[in-house]
Amino acid sequence: MNESDLDQLPTADLQHRAFALARERRDWRFFIDLFRHTPTALDSEDLDPDVAEIGVAIDDLLGMWREATQGDWGSAEPLARAAFIDYIQRHGGAPAS
Repeated sequence: MNESDLDQLPTADLQHRAFALARERRDWRFFIDLFRHTPTALDSEDLDPDVAEIGVAIDDLLGMWREATQGDWGSAEPLARAAFIDYIQRHGGAPAS
């Protein structure tokens, strides 16, 4: 998908695709960088998972984010959308399901 096609998708779809791709790639930095820009920014300075447990750490981080935001990006939604689109384009996309 190109940027124009991706831009037509709802934020929830973009989030799902980017999160699935980042989880598959075990890309801890993507999540930390993204969440640092949310209105309820997580104290990510204290989050430094063992590489062997990065999948569990990502799931924990997502759980903390969902609890803090109720899954709503609020005023950070435009930034989140741009980050999702960029990530999907740079790293090859993710399945829609």
